[in-house]
Amino acid sequence: MKSETFEEFQKVADELLKVNRLSGSEGSVLTKKRIKRFLGERGIKYSEEFFHVEKLFPVKASIEVNNLTIPCVPYIGSPSGRYEGYAKRDIIKGDIALVKVSEEAIKIPQAKDNGAKAVITYMETLNTHYYGIVSEGDFPVVNVKKEAIERIEDAYVRITVETKKEKVLCSNILFEIGRGPIVYLVAHTDTKPGVFGAIDNGIGFLLLLFIADELRKNYNLPYRVRFLLTDAEELGLEGSKFHIGMGVKYAYHCINVDAVGWYHPAVIYKDAEGYNGDKLMDMFARHIQDMKVSVDFRCSHRAKSDHIPFKKAGLQTLFLSSNPFTIRHTLYDNLDAVNWDIVRMWYELILSFLRRFHKL
Repeated sequence: MKSETFEEFQKVADELLKVNRLSGSEGSVLTKKRIKRFLGERGIKYSEEFFHVEKLFPVKASIEVNNLTIPCVPYIGSPSGRYEGYAKRDIIKGDIALVKVSEEAIKIPQAKDNGAKAVITYMETLNTHYYGIVSEGDFPVVNVKKEAIERIEDAYVRITVETKKEKVLCSNILFEIGRGPIVYLVAHTDTKPGVFGAIDNGIGFLLLLFIADELRKNYNLPYRVRFLLTDAEELGLEGSKFHIGMGVKYAYHCINVDAVGWYHPAVIYKDAEGYNGDKLMDMFARHIQDMKVSVDFRCSHRAKSDHIPFKKAGLQTLFLSSNPFTIRHTLYDNLDAVNWDIVRMWYELILSFLRRFHKL
């Protein structure tokens, strides 16, 4: 990455990655305006896909225990109400289940099936709030800081949750470089409520903008790179689902860039929906070896991102991320957390991979 490109990248990051970009929010609207201005200044034509998403969005929540009130944050999708009972780590015995964030994908559905009234999650490594989403229908889930667990465990608690059902207007932004069979390059622009998401996924969508800018200057490759900046990924992959529903003719490969710019750069070879594309990952592995960089291949059973609807549609998928990524969906995911050396590495690695794609 040239020094002037890097300086501009950091300048745009400073503009956009210090605000929350929840779908439908003011931060999301301002971010899209800046993206479209970036593309317009470079003569890159774009289109926009509009769609609506209806969800239960967090307002506030609290837990009462032994005459204390403990603040917490409700997950997207949690219904409003009051829920009380004994809080236990044992999801079979407790009226209210205590679940580590790292185990939520498995244990929240189990707690629901076992008749729990609600779930309280916490992070085992960081003493901060985690902002999540309920993927198994309307079910009350809240998060507390780690320090609160010793007061809650085995105690009788009363949880109060307030959420609001809202229908928000969302949009994906698309632009293309070249002609021929389509290779998708995908990144989401939105965040969870209450966080800045500099790494998840601010750096990702900025990389796509700057890679497109570089490719347009000298592009003579025998395929088309379709850039897709999705909305509402954090609401359940809604943007990529909507795009797939419109049809994806002449597309065979999808590269998803989500949560890069942190330590531990990784290719996620297996995620919550199974293995990703073996041929595409083999190509990328050869490219990594040729470029002499260090990127791990990791399995993450919790990981869900915008490549999954493409995988289900039969495309070869490549998921580029960071693993482990301990600050995901917390206030620690801000510009101060970005590793700029790794950002530059990803820029060069993805750009050169696209240029060599037909030769690997």
